[in-house]
Amino acid sequence: MPVDPTRRQGFIDWVRAEQSWETKVFTGNTDNLGDGPDRIPFLNPTMTRATSRGLPVGHIIRSWGEEGSGKSLTNLGIIYVAQNYPEYMTAELEREIRFWQGRNKLQAVRVKARLKRILKKFPEGMGVCVYDTEQRFTFDLAERMGIDIRDDTKLIVMDENIIENIAYQMQEAVEAYHIIIIDSVSNAESFAEANLAPGEYERGTAAAAWKRLRAVRRKLDRTENTIILVDQVRAALGKTVWQGGKQVAAPPEPPQIRFLKHNASMNIAYSGGKKLYMMDDHTLTDKYDKASTDFKSLGSDGKEVAGMEMRCKVMKNSTGAPFRNGNMRFGFPCYDIRTGELIQDVGFDLGYELLISAEHYHIIESGGGGMYYPLDEKFKRIPKSRGKGSVGWKGEPAARAAIENDDEMRERILSRLTMDK
Repeated sequence: MPVDPTRRQGFIDWVRAEQSWETKVFTGNTDNLGDGPDRIPFLNPTMTRATSRGLPVGHIIRSWGEEGSGKSLTNLGIIYVAQNYPEYMTAELEREIRFWQGRNKLQAVRVKARLKRILKKFPEGMGVCVYDTEQRFTFDLAERMGIDIRDDTKLIVMDENIIENIAYQMQEAVEAYHIIIIDSVSNAESFAEANLAPGEYERGTAAAAWKRLRAVRRKLDRTENTIILVDQVRAALGKTVWQGGKQVAAPPEPPQIRFLKHNASMNIAYSGGKKLYMMDDHTLTDKYDKASTDFKSLGSDGKEVAGMEMRCKVMKNSTGAPFRNGNMRFGFPCYDIRTGELIQDVGFDLGYELLISAEHYHIIESGGGGMYYPLDEKFKRIPKSRGKGSVGWKGEPAARAAIENDDEMRERILSRLTMDK
């Protein structure tokens, strides 16, 4: 029988009218899905860029890495952004509107309409539910990072590690909270595993239990819900890869749970970066010999670690460009050993990300002798108003201070990150 285009609307109406099927029909005009999913930006601008503007709403995201690689810290940043979602999206989309106003007015109008819709849908931000299977969620750290831990409409932490219980509860959680985080999937166990006698082992029950998330996926709202799954990595036993012309052991990988692997729209791999130390000018460095001797580790001659580097790669991205990298730093509380004055508080080093982004986009150029030079719109060094030479700053602290004090330059950097999809 030949295809009859006039029957299409009738087919759509017929499917929608049959309530027992619970079939959802989506088109490009359904809740602006034609513009792509809404995004949840990271607190880290380089990760927002790496993930094509943030985590896609309406999808499942899976992240993995070794212990201490920064997965849970990044999720704290996501929780902070979620609670302050209207402010973050206003800043992100207004930056995009300014970009399009001189290039494509129709696109600027579409972005304005999107911002208006987002502010109407999430006027109070997003609520987050965390399944803390490892009992490691640190409330005081979260509060120091600016997260509201007192309002259970904004954040709730569940102490549960039985997979079947989590999957069952999540069917109701997605109707109450926008973001569901399971940290970590690897630590959760099935009923069968929990009831084993000491020394017994039953393979495959956890992978089978996670299939219960299919019921959660069916209830997932494409315009409001986001699920974040955090996994540990394990040795890839028996696997080898070719590296530099030689066959070597494969790097660690997450558990190959088929349901999680295939249903995640975005996979992010974390790798632990270098340890960071405090220098005399109170900035962080990964060079141990440049670290200040004023910050020695108590009880040893070694120097105290003041921060950590975090590196991420987007291994899969069904809603944007894959294989992009994020580079972040996280600082630990650091005090003057003489006076007890707080020199560095806990949190992400956003100034570092702005500086490396400025160099990447040729907004700032590094030169010899530790000099940094701002570049104009034609990517030329800016000459001094008097005499010879170019405007420049000596050392990373001076360059970072210049960015922090120059609203126009900071917006120029953030705009390039925003528009580099």
